[in-house]
Amino acid sequence: MHKQRWQRTIFFLLCCLLLMVCYPVTTSANQPEKTSVLLVYDSLAKGTAKEGNVEAVQRLLASFSVQVTVTSYDSYEKGTLLKFSKVISMRNLADMSPTIDFFNQDMNEYVGEYMHIGYGLPATIRQDMDLEIDMLDQDSLHLAIGQFSQSSITASNIVYITKFTGTSFGEITSERKKITSPYGVLHGKYTYIPYMVSGNLSEQAAAYVLKDWLAIKTISHNYVLLNEIYPFSDLNMLSELADRLYEGGIPFIVSVQPVLTNLDFPATQRYLEAIKHIQSRNGSIVVNAPVVNSTISQDITILKSQMSSFLNALSAYGIVPLGIGTELYWTYDQHYIGNGLSFFQSGIIFPNQRLMYRAQTSTSSAFTSAMYTIQAKEISKYAVSSKMMDPLPMNTAFVYPFPVDRKGLEATIDTIFSSWTTFADYKRQEHRVRTDTNEMSSQSGHLQINGQAIALNNKVAEIDSDHAYVQEVKKSFTTLFSVQNNIFIVLILTTLLIFMVFLIIGYRMYKRKFMQQERP
Repeated sequence: MHKQRWQRTIFFLLCCLLLMVCYPVTTSANQPEKTSVLLVYDSLAKGTAKEGNVEAVQRLLASFSVQVTVTSYDSYEKGTLLKFSKVISMRNLADMSPTIDFFNQDMNEYVGEYMHIGYGLPATIRQDMDLEIDMLDQDSLHLAIGQFSQSSITASNIVYITKFTGTSFGEITSERKKITSPYGVLHGKYTYIPYMVSGNLSEQAAAYVLKDWLAIKTISHNYVLLNEIYPFSDLNMLSELADRLYEGGIPFIVSVQPVLTNLDFPATQRYLEAIKHIQSRNGSIVVNAPVVNSTISQDITILKSQMSSFLNALSAYGIVPLGIGTELYWTYDQHYIGNGLSFFQSGIIFPNQRLMYRAQTSTSSAFTSAMYTIQAKEISKYAVSSKMMDPLPMNTAFVYPFPVDRKGLEATIDTIFSSWTTFADYKRQEHRVRTDTNEMSSQSGHLQINGQAIALNNKVAEIDSDHAYVQEVKKSFTTLFSVQNNIFIVLILTTLLIFMVFLIIGYRMYKRKFMQQERP
């Protein structure tokens, strides 16, 4: 008996082993394994042309779904480098070397992949890359990469690569020396980008280098994103914009501002009806991160319940949010990560406008599916051709702020329709949003709530405007006060009547006396 049981057990284990060999576990191409990167910098370069470039690299990495740990050289702790297989060093200071003894000691033992951006490329790495460089104190550049270019970029202390071995990316042309240099070079385990600032084409050019360095093979897409949409926006114009994009065959994303309180107000219900109509017109819905006005709050955990309530309200209306639109700094804050971002698998990363940290952390939270954003009018300045624009290295949303008037509406529609760019449908990717009671998802264009496919309905319901915005409280002595008011009214009217009678009598007596005095 025992022998037969052991035989059955061994047979079962052999079958399991055979299934594992024949059907190995694979990772979906749409959900690549997350990568961790250490980013070390010498200075944030505030007040200089390079200010913001550290943040720009962080946002690019976030758009590739990379988890980033950030530290300065001054704060670097020995041994940190050896915990990572990919490291980026950013040097913004050309005339001052930071204290990097611990970092250099760890670099001697480091065997992973290393990217250097800016000044101070170590001589040993330069030799391994077979690089020769030249520097000019002041120059005007022309940068070209992919299908984009920008001329007349003023730069100081610019480094040119005059000799290299390996893979090159883009070209920088010096207007002063008339030489052409690679924008970036990758050779073996080392990568070098001499010049990168925020706010010009070099920011997007860095994405081409980062994608190869991160070994990302997934295909990227371009998207249309309409943002700055609030409950008090012109909802009729919003519905018209959705209708016209739908008729033109343009898939689009709408980033809507959440309503955190008063979800039963008619204004909120009209807002939800408009969002539902947008969804029926092939629009994908993402929820924008709430506006943070102050970091001072008696109960900072209220954000989680408020976000959950709004997401559940969307679900009750048959609306499927697919992700969140957020400024970069939210992904470096434990409070916002736990109470605001934890519902979402997908995120659209906007640049920081105003830092309002609550519990800042040096390590980011990476979305499974992430997207870079750029203003549509900005990227169009760099395009070499007005014809079809190929996707950037990462998924990119071309941002169109929601117009405030009809003139702006027509201009936005004309700009989108005149573009030859092919825009992708956000719903075609896999997205998932979970609350305590609902799960909303999309896959291959199909929207589901709790596993059930939803019916797209473009009919907008009429919402009754009659609503008691201030709830009545129970009143005491109402009848008594009402009777008193009536008595006071009668007394006042009687007093006025008596006063009028005396006034008339007095007038007549005065008139009679006056007439007697006038007689001769």
